[in-house]
Amino acid sequence: MTKYKLIFAFILIQFLTANSTAQVVGTPYIIPVDNRPILDQVGLTPSFAFSTRKLREGYTGPAIRLRRATDNSEIDVAFDSDGVVSGNSIVTLVVVGSSGAALGQTTTLSIYKGANPLYVTIWYDQGANGYNGIQATTARQPVFALTSAGATNQYATLQFTGTSKHSVVVNKSMNTLLTSGIRGSVLTIAKVSNGTSTNNSFGHSDANDNSIRWSAHMNWPDGANQMYTDLGSMEGVRNFLNDGTVGLNKYKQYSIVRLVNSKIVRVSGIDRNNTSLSLTSRTWQANSTFGVGLTTGSLDTSFGQNGFTGNIPEFILYNIDLSSSQFQLLENNQISFWGAN
Repeated sequence: MTKYKLIFAFILIQFLTANSTAQVVGTPYIIPVDNRPILDQVGLTPSFAFSTRKLREGYTGPAIRLRRATDNSEIDVAFDSDGVVSGNSIVTLVVVGSSGAALGQTTTLSIYKGANPLYVTIWYDQGANGYNGIQATTARQPVFALTSAGATNQYATLQFTGTSKHSVVVNKSMNTLLTSGIRGSVLTIAKVSNGTSTNNSFGHSDANDNSIRWSAHMNWPDGANQMYTDLGSMEGVRNFLNDGTVGLNKYKQYSIVRLVNSKIVRVSGIDRNNTSLSLTSRTWQANSTFGVGLTTGSLDTSFGQNGFTGNIPEFILYNIDLSSSQFQLLENNQISFWGAN
């Protein structure tokens, strides 16, 4: 009998020990919140990722390079302690211009800016590739706005004027930036404003054949406020209404996904232009590039079209067609952070 009592006692101790950390009945289960930067949450390397907020924990470079028009000095702007570009961001002088300041001198963005206009010369890629968006032509450099994005205008953004062809350009071929020269995903925040005459917003068009494009007109000012997407060619149902009831004159999130033989276009989580496409691959010229704010290639050089008019604080391009769970994760994060419901 003693032997059985010992066995019973041993079993009882094991049972109580195993359940000592078990959840108490009736207490709520707390789902952990993932507070990592969004690129870390997705876990895939984008072709490039531009933003005025920090997108990847391991990224230690600056967010943006700005030029001060009064003396043509240039600074690299770091993220502040909250992971955004703000007046408290530490800036480092990288081009002296006629400022008379010492190369490498640091100060805060608010002090450097003062009442002076600033222009974007480089929008740094926060992904792993280092595919920066660059604009060396001063007349085409986007305007930097310190407090213009977000639900209460608390975040920095780039301001584009289509007639000035404001843009930054990634000097990499479309076959490098996209899979099979066609598959890819754009996740961006944009405030689309009415432009004049034409308005092509990002991507590339073939220098010899205007119908070969991977680009978008986010608001074609033809009196109907249409958004067009040509993801490989000008085929299929290309457009949808993007007026004041959808995205005009307000910050919205745009997801544009080109799959093997179809596309998905969404505005702040709502499907707008999902359709089948026949073209499944595209070979681009070796000198193709990708513009943000203006479609590079024939739409600019041959047709002289204007660019995007409005604001863009964040633009991410993946070289694959993201799954619904992947692009919805990005969507929800961008909508929440930027107040782009």
